[in-house]
Amino acid sequence: MSEGTNTSVALRLNEAVGSVLNQTNLIGFERAYATAKSIEVLKTLLTPEYMAPIMNLQGNRLGFKTDKDKSGGYPVEHVKNCLIEAVLMGLQPYGNEFNIIAGNTYATKEGVGRLLATWRGLKYSLICAVPVPGQDGKSAVVEVTIKWTINQESKEEVIPISVKMDAYTSVDAMIGKATRKGRAWLLSAISGIEIVEADVTDAEYLDVTPKQTVKEVSKSKEFDRVKAHIEMNTTTTIAKLEKCKPAILETDHELKELYVWKAIELSTAKEELESVINWISNDNFDLMVAYDTKKKELASNK
Repeated sequence: MSEGTNTSVALRLNEAVGSVLNQTNLIGFERAYATAKSIEVLKTLLTPEYMAPIMNLQGNRLGFKTDKDKSGGYPVEHVKNCLIEAVLMGLQPYGNEFNIIAGNTYATKEGVGRLLATWRGLKYSLICAVPVPGQDGKSAVVEVTIKWTINQESKEEVIPISVKMDAYTSVDAMIGKATRKGRAWLLSAISGIEIVEADVTDAEYLDVTPKQTVKEVSKSKEFDRVKAHIEMNTTTTIAKLEKCKPAILETDHELKELYVWKAIELSTAKEELESVINWISNDNFDLMVAYDTKKKELASNK
């Protein structure tokens, strides 16, 4: 394929992508049809001959990383499908803006960052606090302060983000993960569409086997969110703690125990302490001792 032909194909590829991304007013079947036609054109133009040099981008941060880089990466047809999905999300096929993990396309920190940087009328800042390791030693909570202005309306949110960690995880790595998740949160907030983000460095933590259902994934995310709220530094009163109580299911024994420990720590009155007695199992000796000790402490303070 000559250089001139390559340029012609690239222009037609960009035109097919733009036919979807540049028409933000399209919704419903109109957008579905435009997307379907774009996919059809992209599949036709991305021939094995054109994909051959594109495959050199696989496994490189100048291109895109995958969880199979050490074993040779994914076959051309799989890369082609993920590439099409990525560009129609608005991501670029270079600069590590997407990763392929467990055969799926995920936006990276760089990808979500560029989408935010090019979002019309958006200005934002994102500041990560020092990570606070959890009691299990396998996760940490990073409070991310996000300030943004769009359409002359300014907003600010402090989001507690739970990140995975181990004994070798650096502070920079945890902040990097929190930054990625914070950017994805903001993009979801302004677009109304949930942004699925990940990075190959998280591949060992991701459970995306066929056995895992959508319901199970959602439950896992909700668990992390509630756990982060309980453990965050700004949860300093029972009133703040109780905001997450409705999200704790009867079967969430681990969350209930974390909640009770935190409630015992924060209780300043008998009524606050007694509000969690029904969540203490009779066989949880340590928790019962802590509860009784706190009860006596409150009584002696009267």
